[in-house]
Amino acid sequence: AGLFVRVCKQLIANALEQLHRVQNYNRVMDDAAVRPKSLKFKEPVIDVALCPTNNIVATSLITGHVFVHKYSVDGNERLFRQKVHKKSCRSVCFSDDGALLYTASKDRSWQAIDVETGVQKMCVDGAHEKSVNLIRYVNEQIVATGDDTGAVKLWDTRKNKPAFAYNEHVDYISDMVFNAEKRHLLATSGDGCLSVYDVRKAKPYQVSANQDDELLSIALMRGGKKVVVGETDGVLGIFSYDQFGDVSDRFPGHPQSIDTICKLTEDMCVTGSSDGLLRIVQLFPHKLVGVAGDHDSLPVEKVVLSHDKQWLASCSHDHTVHFWDIGYIFDDSGDADNDSKDGSDESENEDDEVDVQATAIRISKAVGTESSVDSDCEVDIDGCSDAGELRDRGADGIEGATGAETDTDAEADIRVDVDDADSDGWGDSDDSTENKPAKKKRKMTKAEKRKARRLAAAELSNPAAAATKGKKEKAKSKTPFFTDL
Repeated sequence: AGLFVRVCKQLIANALEQLHRVQNYNRVMDDAAVRPKSLKFKEPVIDVALCPTNNIVATSLITGHVFVHKYSVDGNERLFRQKVHKKSCRSVCFSDDGALLYTASKDRSWQAIDVETGVQKMCVDGAHEKSVNLIRYVNEQIVATGDDTGAVKLWDTRKNKPAFAYNEHVDYISDMVFNAEKRHLLATSGDGCLSVYDVRKAKPYQVSANQDDELLSIALMRGGKKVVVGETDGVLGIFSYDQFGDVSDRFPGHPQSIDTICKLTEDMCVTGSSDGLLRIVQLFPHKLVGVAGDHDSLPVEKVVLSHDKQWLASCSHDHTVHFWDIGYIFDDSGDADNDSKDGSDESENEDDEVDVQATAIRISKAVGTESSVDSDCEVDIDGCSDAGELRDRGADGIEGATGAETDTDAEADIRVDVDDADSDGWGDSDDSTENKPAKKKRKMTKAEKRKARRLAAAELSNPAAAATKGKKEKAKSKTPFFTDL
């Protein structure tokens, strides 16, 4: 027992030492990585957004301030800093052209700011009865907002008035995403439900059943066919589109809540968890690929992807916005595409070989005999080890079969010469001559099939008589029946 305890202690010590080495290595590599420097703030950061057209990052603080920086590997440059809200600024997002920055606040207001000048373009005070928790850009004419009570509003930016209002939830709106193809706005809530709204209609499209857990984040995957939501118990719930009654699949694996999801490719995303890790997750098949970043055990509030798909930006409770290199994921995707092209060429060759083998199998099943042909190009027919086994399998389907056993000489592997066989499995002696174009493939006629069955049954029942008959037929005709098989 004492020896066992000492061995266990030594193994644990070795494991801890190896862990410290890995952590130190990762820290050194992280410091040496070429990436934009982190943005440090005096107050907690609530949300972060990246411009979809330029290297611009917007950050919202708990004090109501909004910072806009231009980031690069050579250094970051602050474009402007403004206190746009009286209370905390909870959400920021860019328009598709990157010209406007939308902000939402706890003071129940939302605004639109010109990114180049920092001038306020529009402001809506008292937008909701309760604090606005989220704002999302839908298109040039619509902006969506969600508050702490679960209310969702679609705003007409031309009139600064709500076009539609929905009250399908009883708890805060945690995240929203817009499906431009179907013109659907999808929202998750703390009440455990997923709601879908057609932005052209006043009534909700669908509302899911309660998932018995808070839904914190959402992303569209696989070309919009799947909807992935993050839950507080560390599970990724997967809905099939237009089937929002309940999840069709679940992927556990996160030790704590999944607070944010950032889509990378149609089958890969990055999740931000309360344990501070940014995990790269692959879906269909589901697996954890790796870790993109670490916030030292502090909860990750938001993670977003840059317009050039080179950087991830994330914020946590450490008052800092970090940048992480993610370009290698897309480089690997490009290599994978090339590999898939090469693989398709190889698969075509393999398909050709499979077609040849399938043809040989069809011929052997129709005839049920062994061909004495050149052995330089032979294909083993798996599943029929000898003539006796073939007879037992095909006796029911062969007319006139007597069930007599064949001699031991007939018990051999059935082999078919592919080069000498005609393309349709039947042929004349002239077809086997060299430098003659191959005939088009055709199916066997009923008469040919009946003749093949009779001859095969006769040979299986009486090999000696079949051999004698074959010699007589060969003497009468220059095109023997079994020569080209």
